[in-house]
Parts: sequence; C-alpha cells; structure tokens
Amino acid sequence: MADHLSRQDLKRNELGEALEAGIHYAEDHLRTILLAAGGLLVVALAGWGVFAWQSGRKANANELLARALSVAGAEVVESGARPDDPLRPSFASESARRARALELFTELEDRYGSTSVGRVANVYLGEAAYEAGDRERARRYWEAYLEGDARSAVAATVRVNLFRLDREEGKAEALAATLQKLLEDPARSLPGDVLLYQLALTHDQLGRTAEARAAYRRIVDEHPQSPYYQTAQQQSSSLGQGS
Repeated sequence: MADHLSRQDLKRNELGEALEAGIHYAEDHLRTILLAAGGLLVVALAGWGVFAWQSGRKANANELLARALSVAGAEVVESGARPDDPLRPSFASESARRARALELFTELEDRYGSTSVGRVANVYLGEAAYEAGDRERARRYWEAYLEGDARSAVAATVRVNLFRLDREEGKAEALAATLQKLLEDPARSLPGDVLLYQLALTHDQLGRTAEARAAYRRIVDEHPQSPYYQTAQQQSSSLGQGS
C-alpha cells in the first residue's frame, strides 16, 4: 500500500512540476506566444482578404464583360440612340457601336486579362483585328486566349479561327497534317465533325478533291447530327460529280 501511495504521490508531483513548468514557460514566453497567435490571425485575415479581393475582382470582370457584350450586340437606330443606356444601349451607326465595344473589351483585357473572364476579351479583339485586316495581331490575341483557357467552350471557336488563318496564310499543307493527327487522337480537343469539316476545307483549298470528298463523306456517315451534315452531303455529291 505504501509503495502504491508513493507511486501516486510521485505521479502527482511529476504532473504538478510539469504544470508549473508550463505556466512559467507561458509567463516567460508570453510575448512570443501572443506574436505567434497574432501571426496566425494575420494569415487568416490575409487569406480572407485575398478571397474577398478575388471575389470582388471576378464580379467586376463579369460586370464589365456583360457591358461589353451588351454593346457589341446593341441595336443600330436611325434616331434616338442611347449609347450610355446600361441595360439596352443603342447606337447611331455600326462604326460607333464597334468603337465603343472595342473600348470596353480593351479595358476588360487591360484590367482583368489574367482571369478567365478577362481573357474572353482576346476573342473579340482578335475578331476586330481580323476584320481590320491585321491577321498577325488577330493570331496573337487568339493564341493568348488559348494559352490561358485551352479547354473552355470558347476555345473551339478560337481554334477554328486559327485554322482559317493558317489556310489564308498559305499554311494549308501543315494544317492538313495537324488536323489528320488530331482526328487520330482519342483525347482530341475538338469534336470529330469539326475536324473533318476543317480537313475537307483544307484539302479542297489544296486541290485534293478526292480527299476533301472523303472527309465530307465521313461527316455524313459518322456524324448524322452534325450541323455540317447538309453542307457535307451537298459537297460530297458535288465533288463526286466533278471528279
């Protein structure tokens, strides 16, 4: 019994000493502990601040994109144009509408180009550059978009735009090889009917009637629900008659 009590007493003494040591450590290192706790609080607040800033930035980018798209699709009226209407803007001329849309998309790219929302501006700016005859600038905008959002829904349209540029710039031979390679890739980034249609256009430009007709025929046979179906059907018949 005495031995048992002495062991309990010993454990109590050890526990007391440990608590006492802990209290003394806390007293001696109170400033360090408070600084550490404060540091954790600062980190937490900073994290919340970054999240709030990013959320606000995204909301602002979305708002600016909505305004730009609204202007780009605005009505051109003979009288009573309201270019500053936040809900339903209208313009006195096509050139005025295009100029204002260009301003807004440029602002979107300048302020939020590092975000997925802001990068959408590159699509419109590329189109504007292409319509102005500046193919090099259009290519830069479209490639910049793909660098940041290669897997987005809009990326398919951008890639088709770049295919068109390649054909116009005399790169059809290399493009045909690229399209054929993409068709054979199970992880391709574009639907098969889109690639086949682009391949048919490219072969046609190169004067390869049989290859173009074969690509159109594959759309008819393999993609009956494709939006290219009727065109492919007509072209495959027309090219067949001409061969």
